[in-house]
Amino acid sequence: MELKDETGSPVPFSFQYAKMDGTLKIYENAVLSSIYSKGATVNIIKKGESKPKTFRKVLIVKFNGKKIYL
Repeated sequence: MELKDETGSPVPFSFQYAKMDGTLKIYENAVLSSIYSKGATVNIIKKGESKPKTFRKVLIVKFNGKKIYL
């Protein structure tokens, strides 16, 4: 999530997360806005949007097509 290219710009990624109702949703072409090291959330923004969304880290189940195991 925190990977940057040679110019210092964030590298876009995709992830799948579980919503509160149990459904899975894919978020593509997103970049990390901020991370809370002491908390359980990350702020992620999709390219073209102006406001980031907050996601709980434990609800992310796939990152760039790879399953995440806690």
